[in-house]
Amino acid sequence: MTDELLAGRYQLEQELGRGGMATVFLAMDLRLSRRVAVKVMHPGEDGHRAERFRREAELAASLKHPNVLEVHDFGDDAVRGPFLVCEWVQGENLRELARRLAPVPPEVAAVLGWELARALEAAHARGVVHRDVKPENVLVSEGGPLKLADFGIAALADQERLTSTGSVTGSLAYMAPERIDTGAWSPASDVYAVGVILYELCSGTTPHTGQGSAQLAVSVMTKDATPLCDAVPGTPEPFGAVVDRCLARDARERPANGAELTASLEAVVQRLAGPPAEASRRFFLGPEAYASRWSEARFQRLLDEGRALLSQGEGAKAARLLNEALVLRPGSSEVLELLRARPKAGGSKPVVVGVALAGLLGLAAGWVWNETRPQPAIVLPSIKARPFPEEYEPVPDSSPQEPGIDQTGPAPFAPPVLPLNGARSRRTKGPGTPRQRTGTSPASTEPVSPLPGGVPPEDAAPGAGDPASAPSPDSASGPATPTPTGPAPKEAQGHATLRVVTRPWAEVFVDGESRGYTPRVREVRLTPGAHRLRFDNPLCDALEEDVHVAAGETLSRELTLQVRKAEVTIFAPPGARVFVDGAEVGAAPLRGPVKLPHGSHVLSARTPTGDVLRKDLDVVAGERTEVDLESGP
Repeated sequence: MTDELLAGRYQLEQELGRGGMATVFLAMDLRLSRRVAVKVMHPGEDGHRAERFRREAELAASLKHPNVLEVHDFGDDAVRGPFLVCEWVQGENLRELARRLAPVPPEVAAVLGWELARALEAAHARGVVHRDVKPENVLVSEGGPLKLADFGIAALADQERLTSTGSVTGSLAYMAPERIDTGAWSPASDVYAVGVILYELCSGTTPHTGQGSAQLAVSVMTKDATPLCDAVPGTPEPFGAVVDRCLARDARERPANGAELTASLEAVVQRLAGPPAEASRRFFLGPEAYASRWSEARFQRLLDEGRALLSQGEGAKAARLLNEALVLRPGSSEVLELLRARPKAGGSKPVVVGVALAGLLGLAAGWVWNETRPQPAIVLPSIKARPFPEEYEPVPDSSPQEPGIDQTGPAPFAPPVLPLNGARSRRTKGPGTPRQRTGTSPASTEPVSPLPGGVPPEDAAPGAGDPASAPSPDSASGPATPTPTGPAPKEAQGHATLRVVTRPWAEVFVDGESRGYTPRVREVRLTPGAHRLRFDNPLCDALEEDVHVAAGETLSRELTLQVRKAEVTIFAPPGARVFVDGAEVGAAPLRGPVKLPHGSHVLSARTPTGDVLRKDLDVVAGERTEVDLESGP
């Protein structure tokens, strides 16, 4: 491709890559005589994605840091549509670099992690959470530095309106447990993604695996990752400890943000490789040579430690280190000789582990990252998504209506939201409340709940859902059924046990008496006999059931509460076409309210004269809201 001119300024030269929402071209900026990368949105994308695209430009342009990809310009071409102009990085992404250096020495991974953490430190300091940190979005320029790119689904800490309603957008393997479970996000969610990347750099695989997204999601939410030092023997303990902290299921146990992670990795790099800035400079001057020196040093360390363990009679421990050394140098005669010399175990013949494993481990030296990645943006089974036009459900009334948009199904778990200045509305909670237009009534100051139903009082934690709400292994695999358990403790003899997991959180009532809130409450003791259970969240439809339990019996309940939709009455000039998040819902006057999922939305109307009216709106599940697009903000 040559000679195509974008907005009269950018001459497109060649295609660099293509994603789900946009294509990236190498282009020449004719005004400044420099090469740039131009990200052009695919034609025909809906208004919600166009808003996300614009938001990416706004967020990225607000960040000025050597480790953040710089945004130069944003525009709208008459033919191509919206486009974003970024600096052109001559290099490769982190996944491609890892393939060349595989296996990546922990000391090198620590340097790369420090660079990436600095990018997040700059973003988090501005209140920006990236939410899609993965190797494909980390660019490594020739000679350095490393740059974090693609803020397409990033969000400010005080607002959330860009993730497609009803879905969690991102790459599953790098998602923190709280994002999978409830959609909650925070700077600690980005820290988790960095932990996954560092683990993958060193071990060649992500810390959690599964056949399909459902199994992978359950693993992330219910299992602790194997410690890096166990997965990759010989990993320096300080570095392994930082990675393990990043991968903690509870967001409160991770480094809180990019600044804290930067400080932790800086201390590790200083201890392992010297001053971080100098170590980084040396690495980018010659990545292969730098990594090779560390690999050789690690091989010698593993060899020496394995030899010492053998001399102490610790054959099993020595084998683990020596087999790891074979990964670095397949077929090494020194390693194979030591493995053959392992002491006998239990009177058996000598076990020649190295010879048997040399072939398999030799393949590991040619280790590459899974070619099925990069993973596309996914929607988890427990967070059902629908196409845009089906997300809005007009409320039926008794008068004849034209065919409208009618959608049923479970409401989504909304990510954290707070009110936006652009949408001031008066909310009412029941029928019969007189209509009051937002243009004439006082602005509501009612706070919007950060998660569906808010955060239960004793579990309130800023910025992230409690991953303790993840399903337990006992309850994640199927319908709730009585589960036999071992002998109960003496103090529990004569009682039954109820195990509870709910999404989102709920207050648990037994026979009308509150027993606390999930996720903190996990087990409830019941007296033998019949009981009435109720699971209540003010933004969801309550669930009730009758149970009968016997002494010593254990019941498991994994429940998903239906989040109620909000009802929004939209007023616009007669004849104007009304849109919600880019999807048309009818012409004004609308025959009734529109049902919207809990969260943030963009309301707009195009008048018969071509004028566009627009407002941002936060809605709360179960409430009624009225918005007048004719009035000012």
